[in-house]
Amino acid sequence: MRLPIVAMLSLSLVARAALGTPLDTPLALSTGQVVPKNEALQKALQQVDEGDFEDAIRTLEKGIEQPDLTDDQLAELYRLLGLSHLYLGNEERARDAFEKLLQARPDYELPKSAPPKIRSLYARIKEDIRKRRVRPVTLTVTPVTEASGGDAVVVEARIDDLALGAKTKLFYRRAGAQSFSSIDFVRGKVSRGDYSATVPAFEVPAEDQSYEVEYYVEVADAAQRRLAGRGDPYNPLTFRVAAKKVAAGVVAESTPFYKSPWLWIGIGLGAAAATTGIVLLATSNQTATLPVTIQIQGQP
Repeated sequence: MRLPIVAMLSLSLVARAALGTPLDTPLALSTGQVVPKNEALQKALQQVDEGDFEDAIRTLEKGIEQPDLTDDQLAELYRLLGLSHLYLGNEERARDAFEKLLQARPDYELPKSAPPKIRSLYARIKEDIRKRRVRPVTLTVTPVTEASGGDAVVVEARIDDLALGAKTKLFYRRAGAQSFSSIDFVRGKVSRGDYSATVPAFEVPAEDQSYEVEYYVEVADAAQRRLAGRGDPYNPLTFRVAAKKVAAGVVAESTPFYKSPWLWIGIGLGAAAATTGIVLLATSNQTATLPVTIQIQGQP
């Protein structure tokens, strides 16, 4: 349903104020961050700017279902969804959208220029979360900084308040590769909130040179909507795979031959043997050439 033109203009101005955008400039993202282009987000921004909130909601709901969304994109989609519901008088759905925004970006703050009604609702939601009346999924990942080539790599995470049907996945790839592989996190046996995912050893082979592996963690509900994450396809976390170690035998071969102790022992033994032979030879020759004097004494 499109609103009358006067109402559309009025709501468009209010929407611009809610988004923290100057009235004489095109509508833009409120975070101030540069995020990868998303067609659904750009279309919804235009629809909200024109006051066409029902169409914006349909666009945003389809956009949220898209895979490989970044946290910033998801936060913007949910923020516009909450804004659209609120301007149509559906505060309960607006509240649900803002709660999911805080799941994607727990540190998100509305622009100071946002209208009091929106800021008030947002503040109540944050207070409910602080007091645990609302329990969004929380994700804490223990970062991996370095791994040994040829060994499996275990990524550990703490996940609390995971919704029924939601799953947590580890996405990884060698730096420079085009696509990510994925593996599910499994719950630990000791603590309910402890999870881990293991990158197989054959995915991180030992090589002569070190290299990097990119990865990110994502919690998604049954409809594959991202609820929380650390890193994303455009801003992944990384760890370095160390170069394989040089074998001990190679070190021995690299020692210069003239520094080998066995060489000098051999030379020494050879010199000793040669000296002994010379002495014996010299003694033999001298004995053979001793002068012999024969004296015959005559009779008186």
